[in-house]
Order: sequence, then structure tokens, then C-alpha cells
Amino acid sequence: MWKWLGGCLVVILLLIGFGVWKGYRMMRSSISPEGSVSVAIAAPPSRVFASLANGDSAATWMSQGSVVTSSRHGPFVPGDSVRVQTRSILGMPQQQIVWRVTDLVPDRILAWQFISSHDSRMIAIRRDSLFAKGDSTIVVSRVVSPPIDSIRKAQAAAKDTQDAAFNRMATELLLNMIRMQPKIDLMRLKARIEKH
Repeated sequence: MWKWLGGCLVVILLLIGFGVWKGYRMMRSSISPEGSVSVAIAAPPSRVFASLANGDSAATWMSQGSVVTSSRHGPFVPGDSVRVQTRSILGMPQQQIVWRVTDLVPDRILAWQFISSHDSRMIAIRRDSLFAKGDSTIVVSRVVSPPIDSIRKAQAAAKDTQDAAFNRMATELLLNMIRMQPKIDLMRLKARIEKH
């Protein structure tokens, strides 16, 4: 009986692992080589921007499953921030992520910096650009991370060992996770806007 239960557990774990790997590959394929994602939303740029750049609507489309709070009610201005309190996952403690608005051009551009809540260091930069296409809006979101890019350059110069290969893989996974979040966020924004 224990062998049967152990075998079922192994099969379930393999299926979960395969599902995670397949989902990661599908999401990774939606990221362009330079690290941008795009989503078409059936609404004019003014309506999309009004939801994207508004502290009151941020909690409806940012980081599903987390507690999202904004420093401002209503439209963002440079310097505003959005705090995302993530839930604990697989024993990892809750994390606080801070996105600070650095630039905005109404109906066209919203730029953010991902700031470390511990020491206020910049971790990544996200730029959401809106383009009208017929009666829809294409939102292109690009995430770059100068700190991670410098780590990648140092890793490329390091000797090729098992540890170096693991570190490269972990760095790529972290960067891809940071780049995939805007795609998830924009898909939620699309669903919210197109539902109303």
C-alpha cells in the first residue's frame, strides 16, 4: 500500500512540475528578445491610461493575490508609489515590493522604478507605452534591470563551473519572473477594462 501511495505522490509531483515548466515556457515565449511584452486592449488609449495610471485602480490589476496599496487616490504623479505586500509562498516570508512612478505622459507613457523596500535601491525599471491601433490600444511593457544585468556580465566572465551555471540559471529565472509580471498585470487590466 505504501508503495502505491508513494508512486501516486511521485506521479502527482511530476505532473505539477511538468505543468509549471510548460506554463513557464508559454509565458517566456510571450516575452520578446529585448524583454518587452505587449497586450492589445479593446479601448481607446485615454481609457486604458486612466486605469493604468490611477492609484484607486492599481489594486484591481497589479499582483493578484497580494495586498496592493497606493500613496495616492486618483491619477498618479511622478514620485507616487504603489506598495505590493506579497503572500508567503512555500515557506518564503512575505515580501514588500515598491513601484515608484518616475515619469508619465498622459495617454502615452507610464514609467516606474522597482525599489527595494529594505534599502531603497533600484532593482528594475518598467516602462509602459500605449499606442492607438484602430479602436484598440496596444500596451508595450519593457522591464530592464541594471543590477541584474551587471550580475549577468560578471557571471559570463566567471569560470564555467557547476556553481556558475546554477547562478546563471537562477539569475535568468529571476529576470524572467520580473519581466513576466507586467504581462500578467496587463492581462488583468485588459480583462477589467473589457468587462466594463
